[in-house]
Amino acid sequence: MRAFGRFAILTTVATYFLIFMGGLVRVSGAGLGCPDWPKCFGRWIPPLSINQIPPDIDAAAFNLTLAWIEYINRLFGVTVGLLILAVAIWAIARYRSNLRIVIPAVLAAILTAYQGWQGSQVVSSGLKPIIVSVHMIIALVIAGLMIYISIQAYYRTAPDSAGKYPKKSRLLTGILLLAALVQVIIGTQLREAIENIFAESPLISSTEVLFRIGGLTFIHAIFGIVIMFLAFVTSYRLLSRDPSSLIWQSGWTMAGLGLLQIIFGIVLFLSGIPPVVRLLHMWISALLFGVVLITYFALKNERSAA
Repeated sequence: MRAFGRFAILTTVATYFLIFMGGLVRVSGAGLGCPDWPKCFGRWIPPLSINQIPPDIDAAAFNLTLAWIEYINRLFGVTVGLLILAVAIWAIARYRSNLRIVIPAVLAAILTAYQGWQGSQVVSSGLKPIIVSVHMIIALVIAGLMIYISIQAYYRTAPDSAGKYPKKSRLLTGILLLAALVQVIIGTQLREAIENIFAESPLISSTEVLFRIGGLTFIHAIFGIVIMFLAFVTSYRLLSRDPSSLIWQSGWTMAGLGLLQIIFGIVLFLSGIPPVVRLLHMWISALLFGVVLITYFALKNERSAA
């Protein structure tokens, strides 16, 4: 079980790196770097020059950098898919009686297969914002399932790691988890609105876009402040007693990520939505959701073990 748990953690980390790669594809404009799927300009390996593009394919959209960014993202996606499949096979082969491990492992494998197909729909739709948002949410669900599997394996090899926590700590963490999830959904809606406005008015300034969206921008900002406050309060309550090492690490990480989200949100608003900051803002929101999820599952296991 210890080896399985380590492999599950490795797969979870790889899943989060894939989320980062997906964000990089998005902000770099490489989403259509390969206009076809699963091939790239009709080739299994992207062309290195326009002369390598088959004559029956329009070469006007070819950009070497964007094509390879998208191709590397696809390769890493296949790698992560194989890792998740290995987790599912391992779980079925060795722990089939433990439904808390087998069911989420199989579900993660099924969703990953669906995510691969859905990636083709993202390309064929021409990066339709709603389909991109669904793609992102499914990725977070898969990451959440891998976190759950990792936590289950961890507490089966470290059952004496329970700490002491104030009453209703798990309830407060659950509220923070729900708020983080809602914020991710609001963020995807805000991104869709931004992309739609840019599509209609390519010359509009980034700052004007945020003001044109209006209410959704300010709801997102206010929700970010609420989440930072909840992250600080939750972390303080968990760290004020005698937490386990996992809770201690996740508590500090949760507070740090909550603060970083606010900082990057302010920078986004003041600096005109630069791509690098957009990428970090998106990825940190996914990381924060994951860390809160780790904390919630850890508290559930430690309370049952105490």
